[in-house]
Amino acid sequence: MTLRQLYYFRNVAELRHYTKAAEISRASQSGLSHAIRELERELNVELFQKRGRNVELTKYGQLFLPYVQKALKMLESGVSRLADPAGPDTGTITIAGTPSLAQFASDIMVRYMADTKRAGVRLQFNQETTIAQLREHLLSGKVDLAFSTKIEHSQIGSTYIGEHPIVLLVSETHRFAQYGEVELRMLDGEDFIAFSPDCQLRKLVDEAFRTLDIHPAIKAETNQDLIMDSLVAANCGVALVPYPLGGIPYHTKVVPVANNLPPRQLYLMWNQKQDLSTAVNCFSEYIARSGAVFSRFLEKIYCR
Repeated sequence: MTLRQLYYFRNVAELRHYTKAAEISRASQSGLSHAIRELERELNVELFQKRGRNVELTKYGQLFLPYVQKALKMLESGVSRLADPAGPDTGTITIAGTPSLAQFASDIMVRYMADTKRAGVRLQFNQETTIAQLREHLLSGKVDLAFSTKIEHSQIGSTYIGEHPIVLLVSETHRFAQYGEVELRMLDGEDFIAFSPDCQLRKLVDEAFRTLDIHPAIKAETNQDLIMDSLVAANCGVALVPYPLGGIPYHTKVVPVANNLPPRQLYLMWNQKQDLSTAVNCFSEYIARSGAVFSRFLEKIYCR
């Protein structure tokens, strides 16, 4: 069994077509077909069966494919690691977080580049709307790091970066806009724009409402910050949101909540079982050494 045969098998299995697989494998179709037949003879099973112009995996092929994909992925990860000769000064760091943290993520990335002078490192930020998506992408290796409230999982490591307060967002024309602060109980029966049920903040807010026996009139649900901002600005309802980091949305006002919800505890997180690159590890160590970087960023926002 050769590495070439495994790559050919994976390509045919994923494309379901010998000609297309030969093209991306940069091989002749006859050479690829011969390699597959040799692999089948060695395994003493048929891996593919014809289906019109395409091919399909047999039950043996279906059983074999996940092992081949995993083995090749691990090998490619090792090759990629060896191809990182300069360590912390090259490579890509993929970070994910909720939209409410986008401004902070861009700020910390700029500061990292300025402090370390690592111009060869590429930093990417992906916005995800739910904790479930962040967890899935961390565990699958789709992203290297995540900024979020803590994800409880034995495989995920974390370092604390600060607190994000929850405030009431109202339209400029809403009566609450004239208040210095509001009590949560004042939201009873109030038209309300809520985050979707799969959002972490929604669970926190619902629990606070149940504890205080508060029943707002939910007019809309969304996991998109921009949609929530627009609905509030149009006076369709008020909303409990993380303090806006990119400035107060147009035609809205932020009002503190007197008996405030507990602030969101934020963390930088990573998959402890993933083989992270030197560049990713250096970025994580930079955050850990810097301490509550989010809290300090928030202080700058308040001082503007």
